[in-house]
This record gives sequence, structure tokens and C-alpha cells, in this order.
Amino acid sequence: MPFQRCYSLLSISRPVTTNLIARFISKSNKIKQCLPKECDKNGTNVEILNSNTSSEYTKTNNENYTLKSKHNLNDNVNITPPCHIQQTITNLPSEDFLDDCDITLPNPLDTCTEDISDIGPYLTPTFTFAKYANKSRTIQELVKLGVNLYKLESKEGMLQYILNLDFEQDVKPYIRFLHDCGVPANCLGEFLTKNPNILKEDIDDLHTRIRYLRAHKFNINAIKTIICKNPYWLLFDTKNIDGRLGYFQSNFKLSGNEVRILTIKGPKVLTYSMIHLMSNTLTIKEDMDFDEKQTKQLLLTLPKIWVKNRKRLFAVFEYAHHEMQLQHDLLVKTPHILLCRKNRLQQRHSFLVEMKKAQYDPSKPMYVSPRVLISGTDAEFCMNIAKTSVDVYNAFLKTI
Repeated sequence: MPFQRCYSLLSISRPVTTNLIARFISKSNKIKQCLPKECDKNGTNVEILNSNTSSEYTKTNNENYTLKSKHNLNDNVNITPPCHIQQTITNLPSEDFLDDCDITLPNPLDTCTEDISDIGPYLTPTFTFAKYANKSRTIQELVKLGVNLYKLESKEGMLQYILNLDFEQDVKPYIRFLHDCGVPANCLGEFLTKNPNILKEDIDDLHTRIRYLRAHKFNINAIKTIICKNPYWLLFDTKNIDGRLGYFQSNFKLSGNEVRILTIKGPKVLTYSMIHLMSNTLTIKEDMDFDEKQTKQLLLTLPKIWVKNRKRLFAVFEYAHHEMQLQHDLLVKTPHILLCRKNRLQQRHSFLVEMKKAQYDPSKPMYVSPRVLISGTDAEFCMNIAKTSVDVYNAFLKTI
């Protein structure tokens, strides 16, 4: 057994152990080549020679002293080396020998008093960035930029991805790119919070998407506005963006300049789900009965209408058109009413009807603008339009 052999070796006296090691080394040519040379008092080199059946201590430089011993490794014969080598071995520290029996090893159940926090894998599974806040420079720099890391923890795979990033090589080039595109320094944190996936995009592809906008005559300020309003814009390749711009240009008869106006006003609309955009377009044209010119004007004035829920959009239109008697031309001039919640619009209109102030015809006196009707707080509505106190309005709401 290996343990029995080790025990036997340790039980031999120190001189015998030393000689056994010397014999064992002489068996290997590779070990012999690495064996250091010793010198006697006169500076003469002494080395251990190797042969298949013997070990030799030879003194060179034309001296006639040679010590040879030919014994098998199984013979327990004590061969004493020259005095200068024996003195060198004796002066070695005790830890160089195999009989380090004075070392006391801790028991398995002893309390550990050493700091072993750095032992093990660098990145262990975690659900929060806080665990590596003091170790990861990437996390520290992102916090300085103003990135809300807690929002990234809920995104699948994003936590582990960011922890594996090197700030200098993997993050800094993207920050420099965004700054060159016009994103203000105080907005970089918000940008990366909304769109951390930009760090997964190839930097050359991002430059290509910016060059596409420049080729279509978008100036620097327009590009800055597009990117800041819609951080996800840069995730779409040029082919995809070109197809979306072509859809709006062909379906709404837009000129090149009108396409640029639409892109700057509503960059989120252009990257929204195409199925949702087509569905809302059909609702506005067919269900709401807006003609082609009115639909185009709605799109250029308030493109956000196209991203609202289809059912809620139609419900607000139906109440404004049938209950409030707002015609299509007035709705086109004040399209913000279509973005209002139906419940809020119904409450305020009903109160004005009760106060006999529901007058939405701009050609008549006491005109109430639909835009002002849905704007501001309840207190501002009561003071500026209803001309009454908010307590009266709250009491009215209890009767509905």
C-alpha cells in the first residue's frame, strides 16, 4: 500500500533517508540534470554522478578522492557523504525534510479563523449585483454613470452577462459611441438602463445604422433626438428600419421630408409591432371613418395614437364622437383627446353638462377646448373651466 511505504520511509533515520533519496535520484537521468552542484572548502565542484547500479560522490579538479558505493536500493546501508556535503545537509531547515511531524493540522470541525472568501470560482450564482459591488469594476463604473442595476436584474440572463464584461474592453467603446452620437453624459445611465442589450451588438453594425440615417439626410440633432427618445432604435438593422419607413411612406402617401418629421416625432412608433400598427391603421380608417387626408394629419400630428390599445382607442373615439358630439375635423385638430382615458373624459364631460358649460363648438361663445378639458389636475379643471371648487366636483363624482 502507498501509505505503508511512506510510513516506512519516514521511520528511517535521517542519514539513511538522505542516502535513499540520493540513490533514487541517481536512477533518473532527468532528475540528475536538475541536481544542484555543491562546493568544498577550496571551491572545488562536487556533483552526484549517476549509473544504473551505483551512486558516486566525485571530487574533480585533478584530485584523487572518489567515493563510490555499489549497493542495491533494498540494502539499508548507511553511506556517509564527504564532510562538507554532510554539513550542508545538516544546515538545511527542518521543513526541507520529509519528517515534518511537528506540524499540527486543524480538525475538520474546528472553527475557521482565516479569510477564505476569495477561494473558489470568481462568479458564483447570484440574483443581485450587490454581491459583487465591491469586486467588479464594471458594476462600480455603471453605478457612477447612473445605471439602475436593479432594473436589469429582472431581465433574463442580463445579470450574468454584465458580470462577465470587462469595462475597458466591452463597455467603454459603447459609451464613447453613444456620446459621439449626441447622447448627453447625464442620459447615458438612463439609456443603458432601458437598453442594456446594446452591449451585445457589434460596434460596426451600430456605426452602419448611424450612417444609414445620415445617408437619408437626418442631421446630427435629429439623430440625437431619435436615439434619446427611443433607445431601442439601434437594435434594429438597416433593412428592418428601411422596410418600416417604406410602409408608412407608401400607405400614408408621405414625402421624404414628412417621413423625417414622423421619425423625429415618433421614433417609438417606427419600431413598434407591425401587426399592432396595421391593426390600428385599419381601425382609424375603417371603424372611426377618418379619410385618407385626416389619417395622414393624425399621424404627423400625434403618431403616438398608433401605439395605443386598439379597443381603448376606439372606445374613447366612440364616446367623444357620439356623446360629446365632436366631429372628425375637430378631433383632427385636437387629437390628444383620443389618448385620454375614457373614465376621466366621461367624468369631466358629465360635470360640465351638469354645470351647463359643455360647449365644444369653437364658433360659439363659452368654448371649451377638448385639449384643455383633459389636461391638468382636477383642481385646475375646476378652477379654469368649471369655475367652481374641487369639493363640488368630488361630491358630484360620488353620485355617478
